[in-house]
Amino acid sequence: MKFNITAIRQHEASKLLTKNFLETGKNILGDGLKLCQRAKAHHTQNPGTAFIVVEKKAIKEKINGKWQTNVYTLSRMHDTAQCGNAHLCPHCTSYKAAHMRGWIELELLPAAKSGNLCLGLLTLTARHRRDCDWSAYVKNFYSALGLFSISMDRAFKKIGYLGRLRTLESPVGNHGIHPHIHDLFTYAPGTDLAKFQEIALKYWKKALKKVGLDCNNHGINIKPEGKFDPLYVAKEMAAYDTKTGDTDDKEDSKNKNLFQLLDASAKGDTQAANDWIRAAKAIQGRDRWNVGQLAQKLGIPCPSEWKKPEGIAKVDPQRLLISYPQPQHMIATSPSNPRAGLAFILRAARNEAARPGTTQRMVLRMCDETIKADVEQIKVRYAKTLAKLIKSSFTSEEKERLCAKIHSHCTFAIAEYRATTYSYMHPAPKPAQQVVDDYSDLIPDLELDFS
Repeated sequence: MKFNITAIRQHEASKLLTKNFLETGKNILGDGLKLCQRAKAHHTQNPGTAFIVVEKKAIKEKINGKWQTNVYTLSRMHDTAQCGNAHLCPHCTSYKAAHMRGWIELELLPAAKSGNLCLGLLTLTARHRRDCDWSAYVKNFYSALGLFSISMDRAFKKIGYLGRLRTLESPVGNHGIHPHIHDLFTYAPGTDLAKFQEIALKYWKKALKKVGLDCNNHGINIKPEGKFDPLYVAKEMAAYDTKTGDTDDKEDSKNKNLFQLLDASAKGDTQAANDWIRAAKAIQGRDRWNVGQLAQKLGIPCPSEWKKPEGIAKVDPQRLLISYPQPQHMIATSPSNPRAGLAFILRAARNEAARPGTTQRMVLRMCDETIKADVEQIKVRYAKTLAKLIKSSFTSEEKERLCAKIHSHCTFAIAEYRATTYSYMHPAPKPAQQVVDDYSDLIPDLELDFS
């Protein structure tokens, strides 16, 4: 089991988003993941304290093709903010996908069965290439989806269609971003889906043509009930191939999902980093999952309102709660830190029971790493300023004076940064409020009259 992979991916995503903002001056929708698992939750009762929970949990995982349940000691942040971005954030994708799987299994499937309806999987794709504007391509793709829905309205009604659970997947491969839609839709038993697919393909090609896109005969793929896993649409990492009907989750796959791009970027792959930013810009502001009116027509709660029934929770009797100052957590996990601070802290937390104090020492170590990186950035900024101001026509004395001036400004900026950062990390205790005696009820000139 890869314990820290989520934290490492999240840190890499934060670094890429921060770098993009510094270069372009524009934010990408979804950049709230830079504060996910770092800032405190808005309803917190302890805004100045960061908490880590360490506990043992049974994890079901696939090893050598077989599902096994193993018990691991896991550490996680507690009482922190969550960005909720199911496209870019590894942490939020995980819990939102699990929530959606629970809704499908406990609400959607029973409701469809009780209504004597079947569930099919409709996949829509289009031809894509790398040398184009990915944002414009995704926009046109969604425009085609709207046209397709309008033109297919009558055909959908004929098969007993009530609605769909729509999933957007956006892997990146040799031919650029490959957005495609998975619709988990309802249909009446006995429907001829092969004939329906022919009709859908015709209208899908027409819709794509109107927006300047096209597809081949693999642009649509429909699977009937029983030929696919309904929970597939809520998998965390899935890149779908309509030609083979397989998922591209393998390391050597031609299509890489956004999290695999983050893995490659963390290893120094600049192409993967650029592709991730381009994909993030292209899909920004779009939902990963959309239920539409399906829940309402089936008479079940929508995923945002649904809560999984609470069973008998097995709380680890050796559950450990670690706390340390929140300002130190913010600095230690800063995107400017060259190391994945959150991953190091959570790893240290798993050893807290055996070596008390390990977590706090690691937090301070990560704070030092962030401060060193920020100081280097200040030096680079002033070095660039010096390079702009200095001219070849300057005399040696003029160059020395300019260098001394820039050096003094740089030294002052570093000292000011260190002072501000350390005061933020170690705030001075607030002075105790002194009690002031109230003499407002005394009569003037009679204060000392004891007669």
